[in-house]
Amino acid sequence: MEKSLQPTDTKKRRRRKRPRRIRQNWFFRFLRNFVKLFKKRPLIYDHNEDIVGSAIFVSNHSGAAGPMDLSMFFPYYFVPWGAHEMRGNYRTRWKYLYYVFYQQKLHYGKFKSFFLATILAVINPFLYANMRLIPTYQDIRFKKSLRESLTYLDDGIPILVFPEDSSEGYFDTIIKFNEGVVVLADYVDKHRNLNIPIYPVYYSKRAREIEIGKPAYYRDLKAKGHTRSEIADILRKHINTLYENIKARKARNAKAKERVRKG
Repeated sequence: MEKSLQPTDTKKRRRRKRPRRIRQNWFFRFLRNFVKLFKKRPLIYDHNEDIVGSAIFVSNHSGAAGPMDLSMFFPYYFVPWGAHEMRGNYRTRWKYLYYVFYQQKLHYGKFKSFFLATILAVINPFLYANMRLIPTYQDIRFKKSLRESLTYLDDGIPILVFPEDSSEGYFDTIIKFNEGVVVLADYVDKHRNLNIPIYPVYYSKRAREIEIGKPAYYRDLKAKGHTRSEIADILRKHINTLYENIKARKARNAKAKERVRKG
């Protein structure tokens, strides 16, 4: 199936009217469109005819690029989850960016981390407010994240989650998933009696490709006796499969170009 998959024409989807609840500030739209002038639009490979209504997207983070690039080029509207520190005050944002995001996760040096954290801690509130980022927590406050997510799903607006365990950094092949996305799916099932579809997504910055896989359904996985950790691992493997698809396409394209070069 993957070999015959062609890039998806997303023009009609991009023309869809943005839901009122996630309308963006005019300056944010201007800034986003300005930045897009300097970025190559990624090819979209979508295994689905269309995605409409309540859903959960689970994606790799693709280093520092993923969240913002997906907000610009992903063919469906969404509201993302993110670290609660990024919705805190300036000091909280700066410390998270400097110590955790840039040094621990991206392995940047101290000077580069200091420079980027100092700048981005100023502008990130504006960016994340327009993206409607839902802050997530590792304590009892996580219930607030679940309740807020449910209000968007009630309006038919999907939630985007980056579940990979990035405590040691971001990798092309995801090694471990956090279970928060499974908790969200269970919360939706219990409070709305909805067998929520969970779509795997992989974004490759190097290949400039986004691949969207077929959905897994939480209730179906649970009915098979899978535990929360097992469901998280199944989703992780689905995303890694999309990465393998992207690598295979790249290899085929390289071979095709080599044959053309040799005549």
